[in-house]
Amino acid sequence: MSATATAPATHPSSRALLQALRASRHGALAVGLLLTLLGTTAALVGAGAVAHSEDQQSRLADHLTSAGVASTLKLALLHEEDLIVSASAFMSANPVASPAQFDRWAASVGAMRRYPELQNVGLVKLVPASGLGAFEAHVSAEPLRPFGASAPPVRGPFAVIPPGQRPAYCFAAAGLARSRGTFLPQSLDYCALAPTLLATRDTGKAEYAPFVVGSSRMLGVETPVYRNGSAPLTVGARRRAFLGWLGVLLAPEEVLARAREGHPFLALRFKYDRGGQRVTFTSGTIPDNAESNFVDLHNGWTVQSLTVPPARGVIGNWRARLMLVGGTLLSALIGMLVFTLASGRRRALELVAEKTRELSYAALHDPLTGLANRALLLESAERMLSRVDRTPGLGVNALFIDIDGFKEINDTLGHAAGDELLQVLAGRLRETIRASDVAARLGGDEFVVLAEIEHAASPNVLPERIVARLREPIELDQGRKVVAATVSVGVAVGEFAHPSELLRLADLALYEAKAAGKDGYVVFDAAVQGDLHALFEHTAHRVAHPHARGAGAHPVAGIT
Repeated sequence: MSATATAPATHPSSRALLQALRASRHGALAVGLLLTLLGTTAALVGAGAVAHSEDQQSRLADHLTSAGVASTLKLALLHEEDLIVSASAFMSANPVASPAQFDRWAASVGAMRRYPELQNVGLVKLVPASGLGAFEAHVSAEPLRPFGASAPPVRGPFAVIPPGQRPAYCFAAAGLARSRGTFLPQSLDYCALAPTLLATRDTGKAEYAPFVVGSSRMLGVETPVYRNGSAPLTVGARRRAFLGWLGVLLAPEEVLARAREGHPFLALRFKYDRGGQRVTFTSGTIPDNAESNFVDLHNGWTVQSLTVPPARGVIGNWRARLMLVGGTLLSALIGMLVFTLASGRRRALELVAEKTRELSYAALHDPLTGLANRALLLESAERMLSRVDRTPGLGVNALFIDIDGFKEINDTLGHAAGDELLQVLAGRLRETIRASDVAARLGGDEFVVLAEIEHAASPNVLPERIVARLREPIELDQGRKVVAATVSVGVAVGEFAHPSELLRLADLALYEAKAAGKDGYVVFDAAVQGDLHALFEHTAHRVAHPHARGAGAHPVAGIT
């Protein structure tokens, strides 16, 4: 027998073993490839989920920011209407007021100081062509003092701008300008430059429209003024009772800059497109390929917010790319990878939800005090007024609160102490009101409280409690400084159709509280809102606080 007859390579059992080993290696390779494929697929799915979640988060953040900016812009314009209402009341009470009287009124309410965006404010009269000569004589005898009652008057030839023969003209009878650059000649015909002006006389409603004179572009607000302070019911009656217009010109860049506060990388386009007139005011630097959100403010106005578009998709998102690369490298450990991806996805969703809550809170609350901001205040006011409309016997109180002498505290003790004072007063305000009430900070040292109240309840209880609590001594800088702050409070009470009416009346009440000597409150009832002249002339139960005017109690101005 030869030696080769029994070689292992030719034994049947040996061949079977070799085939099994070869098959095992092929199976391991197949499993390895399958694990790699599964791991890579899982990594790709997880990366796509993270990219999608962050994309949704970015879109939500942009939407909330746009809504907040639009609300801030609305409140800024509403703040201008407060000045217009106050000026309309003055004009109704003084229909033949001289320019000097108007200047003294503007100084008394701090128009240029309280409204930094205000460039020009004035009373505009309708002058028929037949009365043009008489009006020129009046202007020559009593010229405007646009830079204050103590400044010299502006004199010069009276040449109608733009020139031309027209049935009627609209000239400024009194007015105030921030600077010579914003001063408009008294011979400027506003009706020729603002075609919507005459229409407002018949509608009785304020009109917002761009005002373009040469290279100057401003935002104009025109409000018709009638005898007795309110618009009659019919067009004919409005024309008979018409006194003129109260007009203000605003620097749009100032208004938009206020709306952009806290959003340095956001750009705004404030557009007007109505009646063939198209004007756009822009604030901020518009990035390339910007992503935009539109908010319709009605009456031809829209707000467009523009931001840098975030990187989208797996390739554009660095977190998604990292997950994809890491998942591919660790595909051999598919079990751990699946666990990691599952955990990562849950955590990503939790982070999205947490970030969404943070963004929602930041969009609706003041960052210094934690109180509601303008946007949440308007939303709360609308909700309360809707509930009051469905509930007989229930009304809404709005309290405008202003810290007396806050600027002096800031100048004397420093801004850090001023911020600490605001935080302490905000905490006391939160402790003083009910859980169902709403406390908000509008900015600076201005606070607002909204509260529901039954008609039978006294409107004095809450402002008295707030004034007493806020005037208690405050320790600042860890007890090294003690401040006794006082506040002035304006209260509006009753039933209102719109939040703007509620807040406007409360702001007017605050003016009265300041004028009455501060450290107190004034209550205005909605029942007298329609007659602004009577509202300013009528006062009842004045209550002063002992610490403000010595021992004993005195009435604070209030109208009920």
